[in-house]
Amino acid sequence: MKKFLVLGALIALSMMGLGCGSSSSSQSSNPQSGSVFMTGEDAPLPSVVGFNVTLNSVTLNGQDGSTATVISSPVTVDFARLLGLRSPLAFNSVPADTYTSATFVLANPVIDWVDMTQTPPALGTPINGTFPNNQNPYTITVNFPTAMVVGSSGLAGLKMEMDIRQSVAVDPTTQQITGAVNPVIYIKATKASDPDGQVTDLMGGLVSVDASSSSFVLQGPYGRQLTIYANSSTLFNSGWSMNNLAVPAFVAVQGSFQADGSLMASGVEVITTAHSFVSGRVLSVTTNNSGQAQSITLWVGETGADMVNDVDTIMNIDVSQVSTYDVCFLNGPLTNAVFSDTTLVAGQRIFIGGSFAANTFTPTMISLRLQGVYGTFVPGSVAVNDGNAGTFSLSNNALVGYSVGGPVTVNTYNVTYFYQLTGLNQLQTTTTDLPLVVRGLLLVGPGGTPELYAGLVADPPQSN
Repeated sequence: MKKFLVLGALIALSMMGLGCGSSSSSQSSNPQSGSVFMTGEDAPLPSVVGFNVTLNSVTLNGQDGSTATVISSPVTVDFARLLGLRSPLAFNSVPADTYTSATFVLANPVIDWVDMTQTPPALGTPINGTFPNNQNPYTITVNFPTAMVVGSSGLAGLKMEMDIRQSVAVDPTTQQITGAVNPVIYIKATKASDPDGQVTDLMGGLVSVDASSSSFVLQGPYGRQLTIYANSSTLFNSGWSMNNLAVPAFVAVQGSFQADGSLMASGVEVITTAHSFVSGRVLSVTTNNSGQAQSITLWVGETGADMVNDVDTIMNIDVSQVSTYDVCFLNGPLTNAVFSDTTLVAGQRIFIGGSFAANTFTPTMISLRLQGVYGTFVPGSVAVNDGNAGTFSLSNNALVGYSVGGPVTVNTYNVTYFYQLTGLNQLQTTTTDLPLVVRGLLLVGPGGTPELYAGLVADPPQSN
């Protein structure tokens, strides 16, 4: 039991970005302009594992009628992958101003979903969504709850959340996705130092390393290269540091934007030095008589360039020869004790590194990834140990609930960040099935049942 308590506290600390410092970085060269970074999240719909939408453009609207461009070239974003996670979407220089709304031009929605009635769950036929009145592209303007102020040579953040629950229509009788998409987007002005402004989901290929400046360049999502800085507070996974980073490698980063568009890393994880990988959600696991995983069924959300045709498909992968099991940002003897070939379960988000030759993927390592889980709070389920350290139950009718066979136990700690909530004391007095998003790791708990170990518990927006 003690190892789970220690690991849980480490998980919560890692996801809060503690230890994130600063480094010198250039400001905007134009004193009349500032910089804006943009991150994306989502609020999910059960069974939807992929919701790809192209952002043709994103424009800020000033209080005096002025406009400023944040995104001008189309980028396709899978918002379903970003449940409880925050990925960098853009960074741009804009005129110093007070901005009251943002206009999004969206195109080509595609919905990937899993049929939970089959055993194991199977991928349904992808659905090409349609916007209202068959408009494609579709334009929507969303007001900031509080105006975004971009100062001269300043840095501001735009947090975007795509609410898939309210955006994707479901037939009330059959509970089937109809394909109609009426986008519901929430936006919020934030700061790089705020918990909801920090980047929690960035993974890419290592391009170059400059150990003398404690920095490296990462080929990130959406075609952008990002410069990442580390300092004495940056946590590296076991065996790695700035001194032995080398190409090729796939690297995961958590951190905060700086004024020049670089990131200061609070955590760096070298996932694999191989070129090939797949990443996604575990749908089912086949074990031997000793309970060791022999094969898995995986919904694939991301791959290396050599396996790009496998994105948004279901793969059956032989993992019987894999001996290396890691936990993101927390590798070491303690994590090896709680994640292994006997604790790989449906619902987990994992990364598998390996090699690809003759159209065959051979896995060599598996890393457990951070994930977000949406559900509803079970009234009366709170147990408080000390302050915010305790547990509560979360009902989830997607993969995690499928894996657990009912409500999942959520473990929280005094370092768990409660967003839009005062903490366990508020949940303890809550008598309704409050919607919640939990970000953390899904591990097999001391009782043998999968449990969530939470770094964040959030009350998501409920109305536009």
